[in-house]
Amino acid sequence: LFINYSLHLKIFFIFEESMNKKKQIAFILPGFTNNPIGGYKIAYQYADLFSEDDYEVHVIFNALDKKTYDSCSCFSKIKKYLGLQYRNINRDYFNNFWFSFKNKIIGHEIFQIKDCFLKFLSPDAIIVATSVETAYPISELKRFKNKLYLIQDFENWKDNTDDFVLKSYTLGLKNIVISNWLKEKVESTGAKAKVIPNGLDFEYFKLSNPIENRSPFEICLLYHNDDRKRVCDSLAALYIVKEKIPELHVNIFGVPERPENLPEWFNYVKCPDRITHNHMYNTSSIFVAASMKEGWGLPLTESLQCGCALVCTDIGGFADYAINGKTALTSPVYDVNKLAENIIILINDNKKRIELARAGNKYIQQFTFENSFKLFKDV
Repeated sequence: LFINYSLHLKIFFIFEESMNKKKQIAFILPGFTNNPIGGYKIAYQYADLFSEDDYEVHVIFNALDKKTYDSCSCFSKIKKYLGLQYRNINRDYFNNFWFSFKNKIIGHEIFQIKDCFLKFLSPDAIIVATSVETAYPISELKRFKNKLYLIQDFENWKDNTDDFVLKSYTLGLKNIVISNWLKEKVESTGAKAKVIPNGLDFEYFKLSNPIENRSPFEICLLYHNDDRKRVCDSLAALYIVKEKIPELHVNIFGVPERPENLPEWFNYVKCPDRITHNHMYNTSSIFVAASMKEGWGLPLTESLQCGCALVCTDIGGFADYAINGKTALTSPVYDVNKLAENIIILINDNKKRIELARAGNKYIQQFTFENSFKLFKDV
């Protein structure tokens, strides 16, 4: 009787433990960075939402990709591995971090994306690749069956060829894309993808200064060193506008130091905090972006949240919210003169600018955290 009772008690506790155990989800990023990056921000937002939904959430940074590992000497590998272990013990990854998590997140840095370095996760954990560099090694993991691929851009940069990126969509992971143009890219390979637009934080960025009260001469844009964003074209267009409208003033923000050749009529802010960032958007009438390619374009949607009229290029990454003549004025990539013309149109036509800004602000309201998170959970 005693043995029988003990056995039943043990079975009960095992059952109770399994019932109380949280589901695990892990977002695996290419490497740790303390600089604001749009793709990282989206992964962090989903991590925070899953933690709020009572998941055990891990954010994992991969220390060495395959190319780096293969090129390292044995001594360098040992040194890097020991350094990694020391950092994991002594570093709070999200202390004084640029992104503020509201819920508990467990941060790790692993030597490589291999089963042996992910033993802290259960085989039932959901693994999320967040880049082409993480998709390939995640597809080779044996312990895990639930593997997703969050595709936020067509990542044919650095040494990545088009074929290398396209092949990553056919690795057998469940593909999630953030825009319709990326879905077309995935489906061109014969693979499938679920479109989940980025969810926006309407508490962080919000319209606080009435659109009709703003000076039409106040322009806003992002400064970035990535050539794909074609900041050079935005600046060239603004110089054209300045010659015709001397009152023009530009609010510009970014991660790098202020460029040396930027004129004094540019107000440059490096890594603005929440209040400053909102102030820049809310005191500006027009937001300008001249990118040749982007996955989505978070600053553009942030500007719409804050009531800016949008002037941008006609590319796939903007197409889900920048509808020419309705929510934005668009122009062909590299066409600096047309970009400048659209800016001048809105400066000179206050009624058109206000109508466009209001329409853009209304349209962007559909891209909520709640909608995106529900779709992600369904996948």
